[in-house]
Amino acid sequence: MNKDKFINEIENIGFTVHEDVFDKNMISELNEFAKKIPPQRGHDKDVKWYGWNNVAEMENPLTDVDWAYYWTQDVFHPHVDHIKQELSPMADAAFGPGNWIWYVQDFIVLQPGMNFYRPHIDTPYRFKEFRYAEGLLGLQFMVMMCDFTPDNGATGYVPGTHKYIYDAIQMRDNLPSWAPFFADNYQQYTAGAGSFVCWHPRLLHSTMPNRSNETRRALLLHAAEKQTARRLDVIDPQVNSALRTT
Repeated sequence: MNKDKFINEIENIGFTVHEDVFDKNMISELNEFAKKIPPQRGHDKDVKWYGWNNVAEMENPLTDVDWAYYWTQDVFHPHVDHIKQELSPMADAAFGPGNWIWYVQDFIVLQPGMNFYRPHIDTPYRFKEFRYAEGLLGLQFMVMMCDFTPDNGATGYVPGTHKYIYDAIQMRDNLPSWAPFFADNYQQYTAGAGSFVCWHPRLLHSTMPNRSNETRRALLLHAAEKQTARRLDVIDPQVNSALRTT
């Protein structure tokens, strides 16, 4: 892993790709583990949202919904610990040693037939109080459990948008106004199982249509600046379950 490439691309592009980093046998074992974890929240193929509480009431959430994509609960596994250890020097280079923590970790699962995209920005900048915050407050890492291609929904992103897009609330409430901009400007990538990508959470990005016949899984790991993480513990429903309204 090249730290200089990592920092340069996060700062200037907002997105960086590092191929063939992790042992493929380990990744295959982790993928098998991920298959057994049920959905916790996500969208069906009609773009309907199912939140934490909705899914918790289902008898079998994996089959009760025709999922387009979903996230699992936070995951814990020795292979995840190893991956975090290997990626930590990249976060150290970005935040400074001791200035950040691993905040959340889950799998995102994209099903065949998912045929839409939803451009957005990520934690912490998606929360109103962090919209105009300066400095790097988080990093989103994603480790591929299978080969990622444009055909199976490799993440789409618009390079450089972390430098000038701020209002995730406006984007959420006026998605049709953002869709054409995203469609005209996004890029995708190709990376094999065991690779990872990382992006600035303010970068405009989206899960993309899965036109293949295979399920696409990835491990998501969010690194957060320490003071930001303490505030997120209060305002983020992914961590503070008392805030979950759906």
